[in-house]
Amino acid sequence: MTERIFDDAPLLGQLTANITSLEPCPQGFRVTLDQTIFFPRGGGQPCEAGSIDGCPVTDVYEEEGQIFHILCQQPAHRQGVECRIDLEGRRDHMQQHSGQHVISAAAQQLFDNPTLIARIEEETSHIEFAQPMTEEQLAALQLRVDEVVAQRLPIRCTYHTPEEAARLPVRGKITPHERIRLVDIEGFDLNACGGTHCPDTGMIGPVRWTGSKMVRGAFRLYFRAGQRALADSLEKDLRQLRLGALLEVESGPEAEEKITALHTRAAFLEEEVRRLRQQLLEAEGDALVHRARPTAGGVAAYRLLEGWNNKEIKALCDRLTKEHPILLFLACRQGEDLSLMVCQPKQMKGFHPGQQMKEFFSSHGGRGGGSALLAQGMVPYSPQALADFEALAHSVMEE
Repeated sequence: MTERIFDDAPLLGQLTANITSLEPCPQGFRVTLDQTIFFPRGGGQPCEAGSIDGCPVTDVYEEEGQIFHILCQQPAHRQGVECRIDLEGRRDHMQQHSGQHVISAAAQQLFDNPTLIARIEEETSHIEFAQPMTEEQLAALQLRVDEVVAQRLPIRCTYHTPEEAARLPVRGKITPHERIRLVDIEGFDLNACGGTHCPDTGMIGPVRWTGSKMVRGAFRLYFRAGQRALADSLEKDLRQLRLGALLEVESGPEAEEKITALHTRAAFLEEEVRRLRQQLLEAEGDALVHRARPTAGGVAAYRLLEGWNNKEIKALCDRLTKEHPILLFLACRQGEDLSLMVCQPKQMKGFHPGQQMKEFFSSHGGRGGGSALLAQGMVPYSPQALADFEALAHSVMEE
């Protein structure tokens, strides 16, 4: 079996090893070593990038106790090959994983809230808890995590038989293995885990929440630790400065107060705009009726509308055809498309919007359909398409 150097020396970035097996695989070549610094992905932690004998390592995984390294090309040597890992990436994974242990243990101790699953992701990691946490609980959890980090408690990894591990106060479930690896944060937490960890809690660095939400009944808490948290704090500070300049305020509370006021004002203005648009649409409808020309069984009108959406145009059609015996031809340019609608009330005869517009949509490269009362659809906008629709409307109005 490969000697797991990363267990006792997680910050070792390079190593000379011997290749003990090499075979082709769909991803390139699968290699085993007599000793390795490469952590096999698992337990929510990814493997690090690196190289073996200069060949990039694309994946590392463990299968039945053996660690396999996937290389995209065949190494030139078998003995004394140089292994290198992305040490910055390793340090980051250690900070996130050790930070996760501290968060999970603190939540268990403070609120009896067990961890269901944890993932160390490329940007932001997360933990899913069995129960949701209030803002006050998250604040208390943050203070406890900060306290444990500041204490610089030693973190040690040890191996035990299943029987030995069963007699110890291990937090969480233990997955059955011949050897159980326990991560011990001195005087604070004992947990079964195969990941890489910091030598003490001080190396974890700051831990900060970045978001939360409910997922499948679990409370997911997003966090960043170490350098990620420092970078995130700097970005938040800069964002607050930009926001303060934009709002012309000097502090976070002032910004929150002004944003709340603006949000309330925006809701009022949105309702006012909706009301005014409704009035404008009604005025547009009255103007359409006034300009309508007599036709078989009633009147007909054509109009190119500006700045309306299909829902509003349909509402206009419904109102006018309910109140008047009117045949409407309405067009509205929407970006690169020309939205078209033709409608009439039940009492009008002699024109079938669905049949007439089906041919129009097809001949102009559009899509749509309709019935004897309403036809609607879209065609690519062009001055010719608009002119053809207007000509169709006038041909009916002139009958």
